[in-house]
Amino acid sequence: MVKKYVENRVQLVKFNLIGAIANIAAGLVSSFLLLIMGILILLMFSIAMAFWFASFFESEVIGFALMGLVYAILLVIYAVFAKDKVELSIKDKIVAEALSDEDEFNESVDYE
Repeated sequence: MVKKYVENRVQLVKFNLIGAIANIAAGLVSSFLLLIMGILILLMFSIAMAFWFASFFESEVIGFALMGLVYAILLVIYAVFAKDKVELSIKDKIVAEALSDEDEFNESVDYE
């Protein structure tokens, strides 16, 4: 009886681990694809804006340099004001996901 319980418990842990790994893998792949598409969209708009600046100032060097300056300013703003908040938000989401998996595990176990 105890041996069967231990075997079932080990099997349940394996299934829960496989489910957690599958959820993480699916989330990573989905996030990676969204990131790639977002980068490509940002790249296209950045090039378009750089050429617009270039036509406005009649110099491609100035146009692309201004676009670089825009990104440098955004980087400084992010580093100063938003970096800690973004990191905290990511950590909170990871912990919440881990705890929800643990809650699902505890609900699936019958202690009788």
